[in-house]
Amino acid sequence: MDSAPLDNATATVYMKHHRHGHWVAEHKAQRLLSIVHFAYPIVLLFFFLTTFTIRSILTARTDGSDDSKSEPQFGPGGKPLPKKKAPVDNTKNTFLDFSRPRKLLFEWLSLAATLTLAGNAVTVIVHALYARKEEWWCGQATVVYIVGAFMVYTLILISIFDTQPSPTWAHASSWALAAAMEIVLLASSFALYTHAHHEPKAGNPSGGHLEREMTEWEITEVTLDLVRIILLLALVAFYILFVTLHARSQRKQSDSQASTSETTGLLAEDRAEAGAVNGSANGANGYGATQSNGHKKPKKAADAPAGWEKPTTTPSRSWWEYIRGYSLFFPYLWPSKDRRLQIAVIICFAIMLVQRGIQFLVPIQAGKITDDLADENKTGMPWKAICLYIFYRLLQGNNGLLGATRSIIWIPVSQYSFRELSVASFEHVHSLSLDFHLGKKTGEVLSALGKGNAINNFLESVTFQVIPMLVDLFVAIGYFMIQFDVYYALIVAVVTFWYIYLTIRMAQWRAEIRRQMVNSDREVDAVKNDSMVSYETVKYFNAEAYEFNRYREAVDKYQKAEYSVVLSLNFMNVTQNMVFMVGLMVASFVAAYQVTTGQRSVGKFVVLLTYMAQLQGPLNFFGTFYRMIQSAMINSERMLELFKEQ
Repeated sequence: MDSAPLDNATATVYMKHHRHGHWVAEHKAQRLLSIVHFAYPIVLLFFFLTTFTIRSILTARTDGSDDSKSEPQFGPGGKPLPKKKAPVDNTKNTFLDFSRPRKLLFEWLSLAATLTLAGNAVTVIVHALYARKEEWWCGQATVVYIVGAFMVYTLILISIFDTQPSPTWAHASSWALAAAMEIVLLASSFALYTHAHHEPKAGNPSGGHLEREMTEWEITEVTLDLVRIILLLALVAFYILFVTLHARSQRKQSDSQASTSETTGLLAEDRAEAGAVNGSANGANGYGATQSNGHKKPKKAADAPAGWEKPTTTPSRSWWEYIRGYSLFFPYLWPSKDRRLQIAVIICFAIMLVQRGIQFLVPIQAGKITDDLADENKTGMPWKAICLYIFYRLLQGNNGLLGATRSIIWIPVSQYSFRELSVASFEHVHSLSLDFHLGKKTGEVLSALGKGNAINNFLESVTFQVIPMLVDLFVAIGYFMIQFDVYYALIVAVVTFWYIYLTIRMAQWRAEIRRQMVNSDREVDAVKNDSMVSYETVKYFNAEAYEFNRYREAVDKYQKAEYSVVLSLNFMNVTQNMVFMVGLMVASFVAAYQVTTGQRSVGKFVVLLTYMAQLQGPLNFFGTFYRMIQSAMINSERMLELFKEQ
């Protein structure tokens, strides 16, 4: 009789222990899912950018001939001159590029994998709307995973379209890493969903209903994850297959070229397609160099203008080639023998770091003033907070005290660089041979000699404008993640990505239009100058009407190009503003909701608006920065090529 209570107590203890074990297993699975969800987009983005950068460097190193064996040349002052780049043999392409059908296969599979993440996002939104009474919400980790992974997948897809050759081993390794992390996520989801578990709730990841099996929403989520894994594995498998087939084809081709036929002509350079003049009936080349056409001309490369001449199109060079070229200017730019200028450079960098701190403190101080004014318990005037805010604003920006001080200190450094480069290039041109001076275009040489300041502008723009802007963006993302929540950081990251990408793409598109306008402007000046100089000739032949029409046509051509440039500029500005305004609207809605529900203070809302306004300023000028940097790189490249003349 006494055993019944004992059995009941044992069963109760067993049930409690069993429930505790289930709770621990559920907690571990949720924690693993949360960690992988947060880490997934960050790890994948870092890995892809790293492998993509490494591949760019490796391919840039193999481009062109090997100059390591050539004797080094030295310029004025004993500084090393850049080595003359040997002509590149275009018939040798060591980089694998897939055929158009195969590339389309990769593009469609990558697009499908990206769309599965969009399907996850739609599932979450519909589920949240359907179960709004239960306050269901997937949580921050899932939102970061879906949105962040979608952006990284989009970046990988864009790189396939924009780069040549593509895809590369950087893409394949990124797909493999993504598939591995997706498998971990799928296994964790199965471990959680196939056992008793609580659905996530807004503010509590385990506060929802208890589910003992997979729901329809969870089945949809797992199905999309499984499809994404299959697509990623297919991308990796097709890449390995096509690379293997290409290597096998190359091996067979090299073997066939190595085995020389006995009927090959001793002096013939190519095999005739329809037989030789003195050949045999089977179409093999006979003895001698005469081909079937009898008039075949040797192939000649088109005469390209010298590198120091003004280019007619935008030069196509990788970023690593520019960096490698600029490294040769370093002995002229760095004041190695002037300790005072070296200290000035260090002070300028220190001021730039202080400016980043001031940029960070201004919106926070504005929020503190707002909280002090909104606090009903405080009746005094926030004199100290307001004065501190004014002090920060006095130091802030390139027009503030710190920016002006940095510009003044940088003047002798900039003058030193310009002086060294200009004098060195001038001395180098005088040291060139008579053949160069007899065949040179004086105007182009003088123009290239005057591009020393372009290098200073490039370095100053990158060092004190572009890099600080990127630092401010990363600091803003970290600040919003810590002081607000991950949604704000995600909004800033997405806005930054699309803003910079669209700006670069439209700036590249505008570069060609702007080049047409510049060429048209030069044509207007040329027609005007020629007509004025040839005044007597025009009068002698009664060609005034002809000259008037020629000038009118040149002006019309310039104005059409100018209209396209202005139109594209306004289109780019509107697009930039729309991207930023959408991000600001979403962030403002989230912040306003949190303020009305008591989760945030009014001061935090002011901090958000002030910080976003500060970020908009540098971003608005990013298109101008990009065009200015692109122009400076092209101009400085002309001086670099002039240095290569020997």
